[in-house]
Amino acid sequence: MTRLHFLVGLLFLSGCASSSVEQAKTPWEALKKETRQCLSDVKNDRELKGIANKVTLGSTYDRDVYFELASIKDIPTSEEKIAIRKWVSKLEPCYRIKAESYAYEPASVAKWSAVTDGEQQSLLSEFSRGNLSYGQFAVKRLEIDTRYRGEITRAVSADYKHPENMRQKKDGVMPKTPSDSSSSCGWEGTQWVCRSL
Repeated sequence: MTRLHFLVGLLFLSGCASSSVEQAKTPWEALKKETRQCLSDVKNDRELKGIANKVTLGSTYDRDVYFELASIKDIPTSEEKIAIRKWVSKLEPCYRIKAESYAYEPASVAKWSAVTDGEQQSLLSEFSRGNLSYGQFAVKRLEIDTRYRGEITRAVSADYKHPENMRQKKDGVMPKTPSDSSSSCGWEGTQWVCRSL
């Protein structure tokens, strides 16, 4: 009898364990989940503790702390510049994973998301050279996000109305995104690349 209870308990526990594990249903969901995990790992990285209260480590910026960060007039110290360079290098894989998800999004959404990411990465590079105060960096991050948030929202809205526009990666080939003469971004092989102007 106790053996039966033990087996029933194991079945119950295995059912609980499998229901709590979130399984990605599509490649897009898997890549989004991987991106979130990557950004979470960066946010919690102990090597970056020295700059954790001066930037939002795991995301583009945090609206809740934006005004607090924008008021920091300090230029990064030598040690902080080292931490910032580590931070930038730790974010690179997150941006690469995120860019892979663009193959599963509508072309117009992918384009504006990639342009935003490219400009954010250029800003991170500038910041790592010590050219900006923490406050200037926070302001520029918000400016970039605000500039393209409307474009992304309009693209999502347009494609929501026309689901046939959804692009899928087929046979490992990246969908072609129409070139935009005002953008310095575009597909190069299987990677979305943004060049600094």
